[in-house]
Amino acid sequence: MTGPAHPLVAPVLEVRDLVTRFDTDQGIVFAVKGISYSLHAGEALAIVGESGSGKTVGVLSIMGLVPQPPGRIVRGEAILGGRDLLKLSSAEWRRVRGREIAMVFQDPMTSLNPVLTLGFQLTEGLRRHLGKTPSEAKARAVEMLGLVGIPNPQARMSDFPHQLSGGQRQRVLIAMALSCGPSVLIADEPTTALDVTIQAQIVDLVKGLQEKLGMAMIWITHDLALVAGLADRVLVMYAGYVVEEAPVERLYTDPRHPYTRGLLRSMPRVDGIEQGRLEAIRGHPPDMRGEFEGCPFAPRCPDVIDKCREESPGLTDVGHGQRTACWCWGDLGAWEGEGK
Repeated sequence: MTGPAHPLVAPVLEVRDLVTRFDTDQGIVFAVKGISYSLHAGEALAIVGESGSGKTVGVLSIMGLVPQPPGRIVRGEAILGGRDLLKLSSAEWRRVRGREIAMVFQDPMTSLNPVLTLGFQLTEGLRRHLGKTPSEAKARAVEMLGLVGIPNPQARMSDFPHQLSGGQRQRVLIAMALSCGPSVLIADEPTTALDVTIQAQIVDLVKGLQEKLGMAMIWITHDLALVAGLADRVLVMYAGYVVEEAPVERLYTDPRHPYTRGLLRSMPRVDGIEQGRLEAIRGHPPDMRGEFEGCPFAPRCPDVIDKCREESPGLTDVGHGQRTACWCWGDLGAWEGEGK
């Protein structure tokens, strides 16, 4: 796995205090509440959390894909190549999206145009962004299909999306995303619609391509187990906030936030270590309509104290490159998985 760059090296992408809201008939949905993170060249960052935690809205915001209205990016910055992505016009986004930053979505069947051939869809970006001639774009597209493991790529160029399996369609989307050589790839739960065997193949494929091409990657997932062999660093999101950030090894051996611990306790172990009954996190995620005082996890937290209900904690540096948003992080005791 490609390790993260030295912290003194400028990040390829830096997100600062991003706030995104949605105006609905039922009230304002506070989807993303001031998240900040950086991504360095060659680094793989995983963003994990339950459905509704804000992880997908956060990356859609920096990709310029939040529909406005009903969405509103209230404040924040997303610096890529010296430019703030949040301030780009539609014309500027057409030059940047796919060329400098690209995204692979969950469902390949809705991401691919069903009435256009794979060849047309693969070559369009190459012609627009890189100015390649039709023959050059076709050669590059065939090369990319081969790179992602599509058999007989030359013949597949004339196929339509419905002629491929789900796993093959996802490979085509990955080929499209990588064809113009972006410096940042965002993968939004790209294995959700696939069976377990194909999921593992797609994860291995993306991991291998990320290491081979040296690009930075953000992987969005609700599955904390998935990121163990994929990411260098992990952000844990809850109710629109980043509640913990840590190198992937630290997150598994010494989680400092009760929510992270709850996620880990709900995962079955596959390392041969004896495990008791799986534990569910009690309660339900908060209603994201409206703002609330205190820590957002307080109503569900087994370690809650009065201060948690009164004041929201910011991210605190707890050492070893790890930060957590918890008033009680120093009193949680040793993690049962530590040292195993």
